[in-house]
Amino acid sequence: MRKFLKIFLAVVILLAAFAGWLFGYDEPRVRAVKADNGCPGCELPQASLWWVEMIGANFKGADLSGANLWWSDLQKADLRDANLAGASLWWADLREAALDGANLESTSLGRADLRGALGAGVKFNLADMSGTNLSGGSFPGAGFRRAHMLQAVILKTNLQGADFTQANLHAVNMTGTDLSGATLIEASLTGTNMTGVNLAGANLQGAHLSDAKLIGVNLRGANLKEASLPVADLTDADLSGANLQGANMTWSNLTSANLQDADLTGANLGTADLTGADLTNAKMSGVVLDGAKLCKTKLPTGTDNSGC
Repeated sequence: MRKFLKIFLAVVILLAAFAGWLFGYDEPRVRAVKADNGCPGCELPQASLWWVEMIGANFKGADLSGANLWWSDLQKADLRDANLAGASLWWADLREAALDGANLESTSLGRADLRGALGAGVKFNLADMSGTNLSGGSFPGAGFRRAHMLQAVILKTNLQGADFTQANLHAVNMTGTDLSGATLIEASLTGTNMTGVNLAGANLQGAHLSDAKLIGVNLRGANLKEASLPVADLTDADLSGANLQGANMTWSNLTSANLQDADLTGANLGTADLTGADLTNAKMSGVVLDGAKLCKTKLPTGTDNSGC
């Protein structure tokens, strides 16, 4: 019986300690933060602010590294230059929050809502952003290096010059987003919907885009050297002046695509559909066209209708 009571008391103590960490009951400064709706420039590493409502809170320049902010309502909060590295923000509401210059590296943001948020230069490197919604936000120059963004929603978002090097963007919906000048070196974009996306001047060297939907995408002057695009849909895409050296585009749909002045040296276009595509002045040394559909296709040597 005594042994059972000891075990029971130990469990109760552990649960109490966990509750104290989770809710911050034993932390006076956390209670003060809630009462004041923020604390600009304060230091609250590892703080527990779980499931709290702090709409419009001011945490500008605050240290919230490793903090627990699960399910917290931080709509329109000021988090500019704040340090949230390693913090937990699962299901957090950050709609229209100000995140300019903030550090969210290695942060857990699964299913978080960042619609309409502003975050110029914000760092999301190595963050878990699976299912995160960034739609309508503006994050120019933001860092997403090696971020995990499986099934994230990124509709009509400003991501000009953002860095997605080696990021996982599998099955993400990026329709209408501006990624001009962005870096997506070796990024995983398989099955991604990038319809109407602006990727002009973007660097996608070695990127994985198999089965991606790239209908009407703007890839003018983009770097797609050694990129993998098998079965990708590039209907009406603008690839003029793009670097496609060594790219794998087997079985891809390039119907009515603009490939004028593109560099296709060593690219594999086997069994691709080039119906109505324009390859005027394209560099095609060593290009593989085995089984490709050529119908009303403008090649550097003239129009080819052999596949009609």
